[in-house]
Amino acid sequence: MGTMDIALNIKKMREAKGFTLEALAKKTRVTRGFLSQVENFRALPSIPLLYQLAGALEVEPSALLTAVKQDSRFVLTKKGCGEIIEREYPESGYVYHALARGKNSKTMEPFLLKIPPHAARKSVVTNGDEFVYLLTGSVNFYLGEKKICLAAGDSLYFEGEIPHYSRNISSRPAVMLVVYSITY
Repeated sequence: MGTMDIALNIKKMREAKGFTLEALAKKTRVTRGFLSQVENFRALPSIPLLYQLAGALEVEPSALLTAVKQDSRFVLTKKGCGEIIEREYPESGYVYHALARGKNSKTMEPFLLKIPPHAARKSVVTNGDEFVYLLTGSVNFYLGEKKICLAAGDSLYFEGEIPHYSRNISSRPAVMLVVYSITY
């Protein structure tokens, strides 16, 4: 079980109960922004917050911690079969394909990220380090105030606490391998 499992469980149960982010945040006395970070696996909730969330969602805390995983030391994801994970800012059109969703006890979370032409998302911060490798396209990557131009074959490794976002600067889709380190 990892950060992504907890995040997806919280989001799924919140939506099933018909709560908005704002409503659940108010019930658990956290900000909407922090709850959004939790649901988008950019922050890990504390144990007391897990209990508050479980109470507000009327589920056992263990329900937020469950993971449907393979009992295996490896996971194979065939081309085109990565599970699509919905993250923040769906209006950006970014599509995340999880490449190791079924693996237990991970220290990293790899994704194939498809970015539509001229698309960008809002700046974010994350816990842990990130690694990106641009497979196709041209992307401007912004780390704080720094603009970094990436072309196919370029990679970037950085601390996730730096506010960051990417923008596809071409009229063709860009595809990027993104690897997040998992911090507990």
